[in-house]
Amino acid sequence: MSHIVYISIGSNILPHLHLPKAIEMLGQQLSLLEVSSVYETPPVGTGGRNFLNAVVVGKTNLQFTQLKEEILRPIENALGRQRSEDKFAPRTIDLDIIAWDGKIVDQDAFRYAHLAVPLAEVIRHYPLDRSSRRIRSLARHFLKNTPLHSVAYTALS
Repeated sequence: MSHIVYISIGSNILPHLHLPKAIEMLGQQLSLLEVSSVYETPPVGTGGRNFLNAVVVGKTNLQFTQLKEEILRPIENALGRQRSEDKFAPRTIDLDIIAWDGKIVDQDAFRYAHLAVPLAEVIRHYPLDRSSRRIRSLARHFLKNTPLHSVAYTALS
């Protein structure tokens, strides 16, 4: 059975290198349906460099946990992700499932601009149950009130 998955991608260590590489690697494992614009956002919970963030929509036959453990974590490891007790530490790449089969599974999508804004962009074509309207509304709010902007290139370039 195929599943539609929405994956957030973020990096603040050499992000111009790591974001496109992560998307390329995801494309080797999933059928990529859409990639949002790339947004530059300030870090959450810590100082440091700004992040580049995007959301990809993909199709997979894997189950949720399989995708996370067999695809996402190995890609993070291959790109030099170092995990620490500080969940806000700088990172080469961060891959998280934020929605699965039309339902939000990561409630942070309702809290943070770096998730809501690119997610709102891709749900125009792959809507999320009743959450779609709320995410689009939050994204408009974040765009007005948060220092983020779209980066001038697409993640696939």
